[in-house]
Amino acid sequence: MVMRANPALAWFPTFILLALCVGQSRAADHQHGPTGAYTEWHWPEPPPDGDGSPGYKSFELGLTIEREPPADVGYFWSHQVELQDGDTAYFGLQTLGRRPDGSEGKVAIFSIWKALGARGPGIAQPFSGEGEGYQTVIPYAWKPGRMYRLRMFRSGESRRGTEWSATVRDESSGEVSPIGTITVPKKWGGLGAWSVMWSERYTGPEVRTCDDVGYSRVTFTAPTADGGSVRPDRHHSYVTDPANCPNSRVTGRGGRFRQEMGIPE
Repeated sequence: MVMRANPALAWFPTFILLALCVGQSRAADHQHGPTGAYTEWHWPEPPPDGDGSPGYKSFELGLTIEREPPADVGYFWSHQVELQDGDTAYFGLQTLGRRPDGSEGKVAIFSIWKALGARGPGIAQPFSGEGEGYQTVIPYAWKPGRMYRLRMFRSGESRRGTEWSATVRDESSGEVSPIGTITVPKKWGGLGAWSVMWSERYTGPEVRTCDDVGYSRVTFTAPTADGGSVRPDRHHSYVTDPANCPNSRVTGRGGRFRQEMGIPE
């Protein structure tokens, strides 16, 4: 498992590092394993807002799932961010997420580590075992070829803390779906000057050959902050190293960044 060679991995939630460990363990047995795809972003240092708190008030981006993986393979496409003086958050779309009725299927998900509480139209619950925090999940029947606008933003204050919300907008229909709202300690600031988009194969049949990874192709748009008023200074795309199955790649052009995993030979 790579720890410091890619600086972004030092920020990864525990569950991602665990997933990488599992991939490496299987690779030791079979010399195969999925290779994750990442695009890392560095932002201008955010100025204080009106109350003197540092950090951005929102991040937004577009996601188009161009090729969904096989039905028995679970993928997660996410934008991971950091809250200043706080912890990690992510928001994105999954193929085989747990839905409120207990079934598995397409969902939108929003999570913050070390948060204080959550509410939303679907699942709103604490998680533990691989770090602790709160998450919200809604069933979301995304369709390949459509762009979805994902947004995380500071939505209010309560007696308990600061509230952050996430939404997903279907750019074809214009419909906006709330994913949920999560409360964090008041001492936390806004969104920090680093983030990363990634593709992760998190479940599915054991990878005995590289063809077992299951092909996924998505395109992210370059993210913006504070309603589109701020753009990142620079970005860096890469795949995890070592590449047990070297059939992943990231390509970028014109503000769009395609991440592919399990590319057929």
